[in-house]
Amino acid sequence: MKCHYDERIAPYRCARTGEYVCLEHARLDVVSVSTRVRPPPMPVRDATAEDQAIVRAFALDYWGETQVECFGREYDVTTLPAWIAVSEGQPAGVLAYSIEKDRLVVVMLNVHPEFQGRTAARSLLAMAEHEARRRGLARIAVATTNDDLPALYLYQRWGLVVTEVLVGALVAHHGGEEPGFAGILVRDEIRLEKRLSRAQ
Repeated sequence: MKCHYDERIAPYRCARTGEYVCLEHARLDVVSVSTRVRPPPMPVRDATAEDQAIVRAFALDYWGETQVECFGREYDVTTLPAWIAVSEGQPAGVLAYSIEKDRLVVVMLNVHPEFQGRTAARSLLAMAEHEARRRGLARIAVATTNDDLPALYLYQRWGLVVTEVLVGALVAHHGGEEPGFAGILVRDEIRLEKRLSRAQ
């Protein structure tokens, strides 16, 4: 997917016009959702060995690489277990994860622009939380960047809280500042987690 305005990767779709947009051309709007009907959860399935091409394509389409650096580690999402959200037979989103000690780490969560706002991300997070509880893990953790306002919104609405901000971590990783969502410079790694009660 290419941006409507230039040839950059377009990880978002405008809800008003349907145009695909890159990070620089994306913006946030304040809208009322009090009368909005929320669609039902999207079906989610385990990614199989044959699905690694889908996981790889999501990583490359959104970030241009399959390597993700977070929590002081580098992950290759094509080697991790993953779930795929499916809508009308099409892969709508992917969540790749790692189990580490007492937590499930969400390494990559990407939703195809066509399916954004249609419960794919929430359905994938529900699967992650279900799996973490099934394994008796104490928490779910995720890292994002300071510019990624949609992700920060999603994760905090899901009950994750900011636990740490690594100022300048992305500058060091990328060798300088890069433009991110809405032209905000990507600088910092923001870590969030949700503690899971054993009683739930």
